[in-house]
Amino acid sequence: MTNAWSDLHKKYYKNADWIDKPSIFAETAIRYFPEKGHVLELGAGQGQDSRFFAEHGYDVLSTDMTEEALELSKAKIPANLKGSMEVRQLDMHSSSNWPFAPETFDVVYAHLSLHYFDEATTHKIFGEIWRVLKPGGVFAFFTNSTDDPEYGTGKEIEPNFFQIDNLTKRYFDTKAAQTFAQRFEMRLLDNQGETYKDAAKGIHNLIRYIGTKPAKQ
Repeated sequence: MTNAWSDLHKKYYKNADWIDKPSIFAETAIRYFPEKGHVLELGAGQGQDSRFFAEHGYDVLSTDMTEEALELSKAKIPANLKGSMEVRQLDMHSSSNWPFAPETFDVVYAHLSLHYFDEATTHKIFGEIWRVLKPGGVFAFFTNSTDDPEYGTGKEIEPNFFQIDNLTKRYFDTKAAQTFAQRFEMRLLDNQGETYKDAAKGIHNLIRYIGTKPAKQ
């Protein structure tokens, strides 16, 4: 999967007209964030959402698994954000325990990065997100939907999880999103998400989820 993402960043995403814009979901999710705090972005790609959060006063750890994305992201950090944004490699799939202490982050944010894994791995990732998020912290994620026209193509590996070309892809509905995130207190859940890339293809029904980790009593 790493090679497939490297090719996408080198051959397509690098010059896409939307690659330096904050995503539509980021502009929604930030409304739910605390006024300040430490944000972990998972699968940040070239860092456009990470830079958006840093511009709004957050300290951001921007992670991705591919060297190409990380190098492009580092090169795009303006001088005034270098003190508030760090770029680091993180492979969510192969890391059994992420290299972060429990309850480190005020926000964990994932835009189109949690839907590439089998069910067991997805549950493990959600468990790690729970572990590293502070009580009262915000968890925001955005994923593919079972309404996607690509759903059902390729080879089905397990329910709603397919091998399509060089990538494995999981497709969520609102019930699945709620199931994976069941320990969090839901604040937003629907299938009305959009991206600049997919809207051009007529796709307007991605899964949006925003929740909070319950505060300690």
